[in-house]
Amino acid sequence: MPLFRLKFLLLGVFCLTGMIGCLLDVVALGSKPFADVIVWTGFTGLMAVIYLLLILRARRWLAAAIVLHIIGSQLIHSFLHRINTFLPHPDMQSGVAFAGLGSIILCFLSIVFFLLFFYIEGRYSIRLQTELQLAHDMQKTLVPVVDLSSGRWELYGVSLPSEKVGGDLVDLIPLPDGSLLAYVADISGHGLAAGILMGRFKTAARTCALDNPSLPLFLERMNRVLPQVKDPEMFATCAAVHLLAGAGPHAAYLEIAVAGHPEPTVFSSHLASVTRIADGSVALGLLTSPQFGSTRRELNSGDLLLVFTDGLIEIANARGEEFGWDRLSKLVQRNQTRSLKSISEGIFEETGRWGAPADDRTLLLIRARDHI
Repeated sequence: MPLFRLKFLLLGVFCLTGMIGCLLDVVALGSKPFADVIVWTGFTGLMAVIYLLLILRARRWLAAAIVLHIIGSQLIHSFLHRINTFLPHPDMQSGVAFAGLGSIILCFLSIVFFLLFFYIEGRYSIRLQTELQLAHDMQKTLVPVVDLSSGRWELYGVSLPSEKVGGDLVDLIPLPDGSLLAYVADISGHGLAAGILMGRFKTAARTCALDNPSLPLFLERMNRVLPQVKDPEMFATCAAVHLLAGAGPHAAYLEIAVAGHPEPTVFSSHLASVTRIADGSVALGLLTSPQFGSTRRELNSGDLLLVFTDGLIEIANARGEEFGWDRLSKLVQRNQTRSLKSISEGIFEETGRWGAPADDRTLLLIRARDHI
């Protein structure tokens, strides 16, 4: 939180703790000179403000603040001891009245400052929650569930953000030649900044795919565009799939290209095998001109392709053990013949029972089927 937003909180802490100087004089029956009371009130309040700032911003300096407090107290005590001989000491009634009135004023001011802080921060919090809810609603519009059965393909994709707004993206783009381009992307980090870049990524992807480029060219274009719309430390991983019709009635072809993304996996229905597509390149937005390649695969009817983000397998349980790729693979294999939506729901349910997600979770399921 910036310092200007802490001003009323710091003033409230100063007044509340500064009362100690006045209360000590009340305990002493108002015997201290007025200057003595004022100096200790100011010093006590100032040290409380310093402690609070260090706790919020730089805890490593707390020990130094304690040393400063001790030395400052000794110096002030020595200084006041020297000048007190020249200062008049008030009578008991005047001294107690002065200390009591000072306590009342400081108490009243602390209440005012705290109320101002809570009022301003409450309004800010409500506005922030409203904006986050709007951003969440916008994300549901930008990243709708992908659910399509067309020709030789069934597709189902869904993204669940770990916060109100996430950086994961699953999208399906119909191409001019009638084929389909599906991809899953993962923006570094999560939260609002990642969500904003996710929206820009989707816009750029649909623009870069207008003329039906090859997948390596598609990733190359995205790699050139991304640095222009992101912060320097951010990047994106992506796995793109181009869905093509096969020549025979029972086979279909797809082309896969990966940029720094977890390996897409093919689950064969006939061979009961699991094949991970490991041929990939670096993430998008990191290097100026990396080399992107692609892999062509034939899928028979019933074969399943899984594309996912690492947030799905990095969920940790109470013992710190991650869900992991092996559990995800076995879960898909056990449920491979079910509907894609049912498989997806089972995955999210199982990983949710395993532990609380710390990152966005996204998956895309693609199944080949007989020509209809």
